[in-house]
Amino acid sequence: MPTLKSLGKEILERLEKKYKITPDEFAPLNFTDPFLILVSIILSQNTSDRNALRATMNLVAAGLNRPESILKAGREKVEQLIKVSGIYKRKAETIISVAKWAIEKHNGDLKDLRKLSPEEARNELIGIKGIGEKTADVFIGFYLGARTFPVDTHIRRVAMRLGLAAGTYGEIKEKLLEVFDEPMKAHMLLIKHGRETCKARNPGCDRCVLNDLCKYYRTIKSGGV
Repeated sequence: MPTLKSLGKEILERLEKKYKITPDEFAPLNFTDPFLILVSIILSQNTSDRNALRATMNLVAAGLNRPESILKAGREKVEQLIKVSGIYKRKAETIISVAKWAIEKHNGDLKDLRKLSPEEARNELIGIKGIGEKTADVFIGFYLGARTFPVDTHIRRVAMRLGLAAGTYGEIKEKLLEVFDEPMKAHMLLIKHGRETCKARNPGCDRCVLNDLCKYYRTIKSGGV
């Protein structure tokens, strides 16, 4: 019986051989500025990362790449520029809240967050209306290099099918941190696997590189589903 760590290593090795991660698939990879990283993560909620990237680049092209410029432009302008990302009114509200927080708490410079522990930064982010656990974890993982494991719908589904984890957001996150030594790499690869193979409907189990490790596959092969 493999240990959790050896299982995590095997899963990661197989997924790395199968998939290549490109920046257009994960919007935050396209930016180094923490404000734009955070904005791109907000814009990726409930849409594709390609749409989120287009919306973020619309803001950049219009000169709205700083908290001050966002507030100066106002909600209507922000909404217009990020429409492509969907639920744009709610996202514009969140982005404006982030801009206000950045100015009030960090003088407009989110590099200041490097002075905080990842947990302190995470708690600040979660305190902003419109930012939940996943958005905060993606940010501290990508920007601060924190050891965390953001859990989205793809990761929840893949983790449950493999038999790695189940339960609440926090329970799945903690279990996956036990399994994977490189959590943010695993985060992206599991999302890619969920998008391309382990889909919610009609998963490609027979062509899956993990099917011999998968609890769900064993169940359907035995006629349990």
